[in-house]
Amino acid sequence: MRPKSLLLCAYAALTAPATAIGPARRDRGPLFTTSKVVRTLDADNFDAMLNDTRTVWLVDFYSPWCPHCRQFGPQWEEVANVYADVDSVQLGAVDCTRQNEICDREDVHSYPGVKMYHVPPEAEEAIKMPHAGHVYARHVAKWIEEALHEHGMRSGIDIDKVYPKNPLRSDLKKKEFKFGNPVEPIHDDRSVDIQLKRLKDAGMTALFTFEDGFFMGTTVLQGERYEAAVTWVRALAASFPMKENRAAFAVLVDAMKQQEKWKQADWNELLTEWKATANAMSYPPNLFASKDGLALCTTFTCGLWTLFHSLTVSEVSTGSAVEQWRPSEIMSAIRLVVKHFFGCEECKRHFLKANPESLIKKLALRDEDGPHAVAFWVWTMHNTVNKVLNKAMWPTKLSCPNCYAANNKPASLDPEQLNEEDIVAYVRSVYKVGNKLSLKQNIRAAASWLSVGGFTSMAVVAVLLAVFASLVQQQKHRLLSVKALRTRDHIA
Repeated sequence: MRPKSLLLCAYAALTAPATAIGPARRDRGPLFTTSKVVRTLDADNFDAMLNDTRTVWLVDFYSPWCPHCRQFGPQWEEVANVYADVDSVQLGAVDCTRQNEICDREDVHSYPGVKMYHVPPEAEEAIKMPHAGHVYARHVAKWIEEALHEHGMRSGIDIDKVYPKNPLRSDLKKKEFKFGNPVEPIHDDRSVDIQLKRLKDAGMTALFTFEDGFFMGTTVLQGERYEAAVTWVRALAASFPMKENRAAFAVLVDAMKQQEKWKQADWNELLTEWKATANAMSYPPNLFASKDGLALCTTFTCGLWTLFHSLTVSEVSTGSAVEQWRPSEIMSAIRLVVKHFFGCEECKRHFLKANPESLIKKLALRDEDGPHAVAFWVWTMHNTVNKVLNKAMWPTKLSCPNCYAANNKPASLDPEQLNEEDIVAYVRSVYKVGNKLSLKQNIRAAASWLSVGGFTSMAVVAVLLAVFASLVQQQKHRLLSVKALRTRDHIA
């Protein structure tokens, strides 16, 4: 075999994915587009709804990327069917990613958010439905009837007949699933190819916070939200994987500090200019080209967890254009971005409850140990969410036997069952990127150079030896823990 062919074979061995990535991408388009009972409201008909005081309007304000919004969608459709024959009650929906001005005017900053208009008919303010306890259609319908009754109004619907008391309903049945159950692996969690996909997802998710999160429910970034936005970008400039990408975020920090508040139109113009610069600087190239088309994740929340893990396993920057950050400060910035720029109300409420400011102070006591404490805490939170969502614990005992106590008990968050050092080492091996991706980039460059000819036999041999040595080191490391290499994509 000729030297060039040997190099190309080595390149293929390094870059080929272990398996195809499983499920197809979930739909992130607008909801209710085919509904006959839920009316989509926009700039053209929202004001007409406000002026229709003879009709009680219930409006669901949502974002297509919000998982709870998508889960609530069928319930909202069911409520609309309950009132389908009641002319005096209508249900609508507003996609806040497309109708930002409406959501800004209505002071909607989290999703899903339901408002009731024209109760009573002369009311100037809408009634907000409390999110807690109103997840299923029967609870929403009961709240509607109670609100109408409170203001001396009737819909004509007997809610007890529609939803008999104490029904045996499917939405109350618990799934037969035990947290920590082993699952069949579907891809190599620590391969170069998967790490590159996770890096792309982290970059796309960061871009999403810039383009959608900063102006969620508002058209002006100012005050406390502006300060939170600056802090978030500074955190990315200090701890996002790869020095090229940190430098790109540092450019954005300098640009956004030129003003103390930003109108959305001006910000979009700035962001367009920044992306042109950042995509030329980034690794991989064009990392910030688009917020759409996740490489590995199927949901925005998965991308957000990917970003959080990536930030908390990195050694924070010590020599970039921004100051050195402590690990607890990275965690504080993560808390800020969830508080101000994450629209999923249920997710935000649970996250902030689990991460009070007092927790950041406790984590700060271990800053001298590096990112270990923060990385373990984010792992704990992620698996707490997995438990709530009836998802398998990550990693499983099959993928990381050393992460848990050596007994027959299923994997759990019981501290006595956890080997913290091994868990953090595993998480770092999955999310901390650097040398392997750089090697992949160098091999691609070498393959490209050799393909155009003009090289000597000695040059080919030198390149091949370097590539072979690197591959041997990687394969040696991987063979030592082959049983721990494979795991299901952990999406929360």
